Order: sequence, then structure tokens, then C-alpha cells
Amino acid sequence: MGRRVAAVPEDLTSSGDTAPDEDATISEVAATRATLLSVLPLTTAWAGSIAVVAVPVLWTLVGMVVEQSLTGLPFLVMMIPVLAFGVVGAFVFGLVAGAIAGLPDWFLRRRPPTVIGAVTAVVVLTAIVTGTFAAAPLLGPVFSALLPLPDWVGLAVVAAATATGTIVVVSRQRRRTG
Repeated sequence: MGRRVAAVPEDLTSSGDTAPDEDATISEVAATRATLLSVLPLTTAWAGSIAVVAVPVLWTLVGMVVEQSLTGLPFLVMMIPVLAFGVVGAFVFGLVAGAIAGLPDWFLRRRPPTVIGAVTAVVVLTAIVTGTFAAAPLLGPVFSALLPLPDWVGLAVVAAATATGTIVVVSRQRRRTG
């Protein structure tokens, strides 16, 4: 009787409709997209830009409500150019800080997903943002006016907010890719 031979694909990574080189490129792009480097820079940039506006505006609005006066409105109007500059600066800073925080996970992209890349991203981004927040008052009185909380309390709030936000982004990315 006849001998039955099972068909074995030559390349298990190939789908059959693309060349092997193209499959390698597609899988490399997919591996890069699955890392935190694809999400952290933009999310950090947007979060920083929002925080630059939200913190002084909300702090002023709370002060106006507590004092039951409108004395904070001239401050808000006067701060519009500073806030606009701050938004641009925070966006660029967020792109850089998010990229730096996402690099360890990107370097581990060829390995199975581990917690190391995620934890490193949270620690690095929290350190960068909190360190910058701590150094901001040294740059001038404008930054001191925008920072409403005392030094250690402010640093703790910034660190907690950054770590919490980063953990949310990291866990959503891991759930989406894993």
C-alpha cells in the first residue's frame, strides 16, 4: 500500500503568503510594538501636559472657593502664557522621560514578558518625574508659585501619582499584549 507523508512547513513562522524576510520584519515590528516603549512616551507626555495646567488651575480654583472671592482670576489670566509654555515643555519632557522608562522593557522584547520591564518602567519614570519636580523650584520663582504643596508632601503626591498612573498604563499594555 501507499506510504502517507505528512506535510511539514519549511518555516513555522511564515504564514505562507509572505517571504521569510518579510515575516521576520513583521515579527520584529510586532515585538517592538508589544513593549512599553510604544505607549509610555506619549502617555507620559499627555499626562504631564495635563498636570501642568490642572495643578495650578485647580489649586487656584480651590483657593477661590475656600476664600469665597474671585481674587484668583487675575492670577489665572496672567498665567496663561506661562502655562502654554509649560504644556509644550511638559510634553517634550514627557516624551523623553517615557522613552527612557520604556527602554528596559524594549531591551527585553525578545524574551517572554516578565515583571522586570514593568517594574523598572514604574521605578524609572517615578524617579525622573519626582526628581524633576524636586529640582523645579531651584529654577526660579515661577515654578515655586506653581507648586502648591509643601516640599515633602508635594514630592510624595507627585511620586504616588506618577507611580499609580504608570502602573495603570503598564498593566493595560501587558494585558493587551499578553
